[in-house]
Amino acid sequence: MTFVRVAAMRSIKIRYRGSILGVLWSFTNPLLMTAMYTVVFGTAFSRYYDGSIVRYLLSAFVGLTVVTFFLNSTAEALPTIVTNGALLNKIALPPAAFPLSSVAADLIQQLCTTFPAVFIIAIVVTHDPVRVALIPLAFIGLVLLTAGFSLALSALYVFFRDVSYLWGVAGFMLWMTSPLFYPAQVAPERIRVWFRINPISQQIGALRELALQQGPIHYADIGLAFGTALLAFGLGVGLFRLARRRFMDLL
Repeated sequence: MTFVRVAAMRSIKIRYRGSILGVLWSFTNPLLMTAMYTVVFGTAFSRYYDGSIVRYLLSAFVGLTVVTFFLNSTAEALPTIVTNGALLNKIALPPAAFPLSSVAADLIQQLCTTFPAVFIIAIVVTHDPVRVALIPLAFIGLVLLTAGFSLALSALYVFFRDVSYLWGVAGFMLWMTSPLFYPAQVAPERIRVWFRINPISQQIGALRELALQQGPIHYADIGLAFGTALLAFGLGVGLFRLARRRFMDLL
């Protein structure tokens, strides 16, 4: 864990060396994308948000918080075993530390930017201390899901370098097939089934439930998202452990 923490901090320092705003730059992408979606789709879809463009804006921002963290973290973690192959051949380090440190670096960034913003939105919108108190559970689920995918992808990349291209396509498909900038109600019924099994849609739904809704809490949606995240993390760890036996032969 010490190596993960040190590597994550080193990654952040290198990433923003010479930058005035530093980690605050990670806030610009969801903000700009939220603004773009609101300008283009806000008026058309506001009727699904009680006629409020502001509610659409907040919903899009929460969704982008989930998607950008997941896709950016997995894309950055994917090549880490290969790029650090020379170091792994010289020093006895746990290979999993490299993809996990990449996820940790992105997590630290979001803890300084978008994640606190979601807490503030939840306090203002819901006025519900229970919902606000449960938001860390949704974030933990998102981190577990991201870590599981990152471990699996980084392991597969050692064997198949095409994984980076395939994941680029898959990531775009996850982005477009999640109710991110459009409400789920506009999708055909057969597509909504995908929303239930799409892990990104589950995480978006759980965080929106806690940060934007009022009234009784739908614990089933939150439990489904967290359960899926645990499963993805377990599968990612299992696949990584199976694959790591051959890492040294291929690096």
